Amino acid sequence: MFKRSAKDIAEICSGTLVAGTEDRVASSCCVIKSFEAVEASIFAAFTGANADGHDYIEDAVSRGASIVLASKEELDYEGFAARASVILVDDVLEALQKLAQYQRSLMTCPVVGITGSSGKTSTKELLKGALNAAFSNTCAVLATEGNYNNELGVPLTILRANKDSEVVVVEMGMRGLGQITELAEIARPTMSIITTIGDAHIEMLGSRENIAKAKGEIFEALSEEQLAFMPAKVDFAEYLLSVSRAPVITVAVESHDKADDNAELFQQTASQTMAQTAAQEATYKASILNFDKEGCALSLVELPNAEKIEMKLLIPGEHSVQNALLALAAASALGVDAELAIRGMETVQPAEMRMQRRKVEVLPQVEDVDILVDCYNANPESMAASLKTLAVSTLNSDDGKRIAVLGDMFEMGEHTERVHKDILLLAGLLRLDAVYTFGNAFKRATRDVLDELHMGKSLENFPELRSLTDMDLLLRSLSSEVTSGSLILVKGSRGMQMERVVEALVKEAPVKEKSVEKEGNS
Repeated sequence: MFKRSAKDIAEICSGTLVAGTEDRVASSCCVIKSFEAVEASIFAAFTGANADGHDYIEDAVSRGASIVLASKEELDYEGFAARASVILVDDVLEALQKLAQYQRSLMTCPVVGITGSSGKTSTKELLKGALNAAFSNTCAVLATEGNYNNELGVPLTILRANKDSEVVVVEMGMRGLGQITELAEIARPTMSIITTIGDAHIEMLGSRENIAKAKGEIFEALSEEQLAFMPAKVDFAEYLLSVSRAPVITVAVESHDKADDNAELFQQTASQTMAQTAAQEATYKASILNFDKEGCALSLVELPNAEKIEMKLLIPGEHSVQNALLALAAASALGVDAELAIRGMETVQPAEMRMQRRKVEVLPQVEDVDILVDCYNANPESMAASLKTLAVSTLNSDDGKRIAVLGDMFEMGEHTERVHKDILLLAGLLRLDAVYTFGNAFKRATRDVLDELHMGKSLENFPELRSLTDMDLLLRSLSSEVTSGSLILVKGSRGMQMERVVEALVKEAPVKEKSVEKEGNS
């Protein structure tokens, strides 16, 4: 962050200096976790659902925090006066947002905002990889850490910027209308990316149309001189084009045979209706040539000047190619050479609990069994993408099976029955060998699909379906199903804690991604 005195910060945050001197300065960063405090940092004593930052002021100050933002008037802060300046504010979150807005007003570097129902984090990491390839200064590219994508995380990201920052990439989530607008007022993006419009949070927003409106707020924040990016075939494309004053650059991926055929069949079979426009001519295009054994695509990228460059990502799935095209388009607009950007994206690894491949190590009766760990979160679009990745991934032996272990998707509201059933239908179209479901929503969907199978109303050669609501029973049943050379996809909403399946099958448990006190949004 930029160097500021306690007096300046108090004025910016509409606060009152209650302890310490007004000339004490902060110049390193702003944190909400005391163990992250360093010399000359700001500690914001944020009160969250699980902890009260006021209880950790001493720890933060002992680690070097020079300024503290606090909101509890009844506390005595004089004991910190010799080591830190304490500023009392009405609301710590609002104070952080004001401070971030002020810092943003001083920044001259480009700020790229990214939102979407799924793919935000992967696109952010791919863009970061593309940009890092072009800058020799390792501090030049600043990007959102973890799931810091909400009303608390976005200000903290902006406050991490400093004089060395040449590009800032900000992930923005939402759980309702108007929230992206609020985040955009803080981050003030000069470029905006929408990755997807899907069903995430449809329970709170009521319809896909409202989701499109909420995500479209990131385009509405742009001026005519700035740039917007989205897939050419994104749902509600015409609406998104209509709300953007900035020119919109689009990308498109020509699907690989199997994934493409099944995706089209799924759209014809599934009960959901999409407001997807016909494909429009895209500026950046990619044709998928093949997938490796881990489901990572080799594709041929076509640039606006018709030049073609091969790209081989380390992140599995056809959807990752689309995310990479969005990142490439943004990086190119920032002046990065396309081939250099692609080489940078080719080094990006999957984020924690997002399509990571792990070895099963605790089933002595089988060997060479892998797990696709994708249990950070789930919505219908991301789950469909994961299933298609499983379908195109190569098994380790001819006797292996493609097995999906799926946990319920949350916040689907009145659409719960439909989206869970549609996912099972897609699993059938993809010709998976077995599907295990966990949770009550999938239990009802499984019952409906099995009833249709008995009545001859559903697909033939449907994968074996097993629905359980007890984790121990699920693990025992799964262990008996697995054969040598199998590949197991584990996917579900965060609240289903599907990483328990992974922890039971591998020796080393997956590392959970650090989170903001307020849960990240989609």
